[in-house]
Amino acid sequence: MKRYLLLAVCLAAVSLVACGKESTLPEATGKASVRAINTIPTSPPFSFLIEERVIDEVGYKTASAPARYDDLEYVFNFDVVLPGAPGEDSFVDRVASQALDVQADKDYTFIISGATAAPMITIWEGDERAWGESETAFELRFGHTAASLGEVDAYFLDPAIPPAQGSELGTVAFGEFVPATDLEAGTYVLTLTPAGDDTTILFQFDPVELVAQTQILISVFDGDANDLSPLAARAFNLTGGGAGALVDASAQPTIRLYHASMDFDTADIYFDDPLTTPAIEDHAFRDISGDLEVPAGTLPLTYTTADNMGSILIDTDRPILAGTHSHYYVVENSAGNDVLVDHFPDRRSVETLVKVSFINTAAIGEPVDIYTVPSGTSIDPDPPAVAVPLLVGVPVGLDPIDLSLVPGNFDIWVTRLGDTAEPLAGPVPLDVALGDVVEVIIYETADPNAVDVVFVPVP
Repeated sequence: MKRYLLLAVCLAAVSLVACGKESTLPEATGKASVRAINTIPTSPPFSFLIEERVIDEVGYKTASAPARYDDLEYVFNFDVVLPGAPGEDSFVDRVASQALDVQADKDYTFIISGATAAPMITIWEGDERAWGESETAFELRFGHTAASLGEVDAYFLDPAIPPAQGSELGTVAFGEFVPATDLEAGTYVLTLTPAGDDTTILFQFDPVELVAQTQILISVFDGDANDLSPLAARAFNLTGGGAGALVDASAQPTIRLYHASMDFDTADIYFDDPLTTPAIEDHAFRDISGDLEVPAGTLPLTYTTADNMGSILIDTDRPILAGTHSHYYVVENSAGNDVLVDHFPDRRSVETLVKVSFINTAAIGEPVDIYTVPSGTSIDPDPPAVAVPLLVGVPVGLDPIDLSLVPGNFDIWVTRLGDTAEPLAGPVPLDVALGDVVEVIIYETADPNAVDVVFVPVP
């Protein structure tokens, strides 16, 4: 008994000594800001995590929402959905991890670059900023995240001042950034030139107005199919979050016009008011224009009967946003009226999936179901169908619906709502691979019991 008593006394003594010492766990003394920016043009969104907790999803040309954490050491992780082997499901993979000893009052930006399945992570470090009430400046950083672009001089000047050696923010190569500099609030133009050559303008972006007491990171990216030029730029608010696009000053927005109403006249289309000369003549059913450049702002858009300026079919104004592509479909809606359906297309190719958009323009008096089934799969209800519609009850004239598919060989079927006994169309082969972007239009035909399924090449 004495031995057990002695052991208990010793354990108690050890416990008291341990409690008397200070904890060896690290203690936070402040906080710092972290975010991530995705610079891989064909990537899906990355999940940005601190340890195992998701901070945000980060799509191409976007930054995660600013987040602040204690000044401790963490591992930041990057997950992405990757396609499985043929016949297997996609899966979430941890493609990168980055340890960081966070220091108080610092600002960290994780740059995701390289390959989606094995990205490189670069950290840009700066300082958080505390502003005095009377300060009239903003803080600017510039980052180079366009892999196709060589070393450049970056100028951020008053619109009236041309670039000249000595006035550049700095000279940077891909993956580098120009540290913070203070500028007075006002309107500025970002200009990029080859390093050491102020006479050759690679890109010049429209003026942007920046307000005092903000921290701004402007970064240049490779343009994708949604952009109007080979480069794109974004201005990120480092403290409040949010971003704005900087538009190439030499590139105008575009519109693409679709004639998708069988009962709508062949038309001439005007972009002015009063009407002068048609921008498009003899626009007939199923005609699709190319991408037509138009100025940003309010566009007067008028359809008249072909060769008859006085026969107005549609007369409307449409807002045209700088730096965008827009699609307009003439469709007979469920009320029997010819209307314009507006759409901002997503043309960017993503290497890990297939993008497909569907629009139903067939004025057949009821909505349709759309099936995409493996090639050779029946939707016949006898025996009972096992196929499930991809889209159920799609009405005529609804905005195009954007979806993602796995790669493979499929058949498209179109039926009246809930009726597979007498399909309106199908099987229509759809063979797609990773990275494909496909636009599908369902057109009315002269046969009230049939529609056409048409694939439209994406520019």
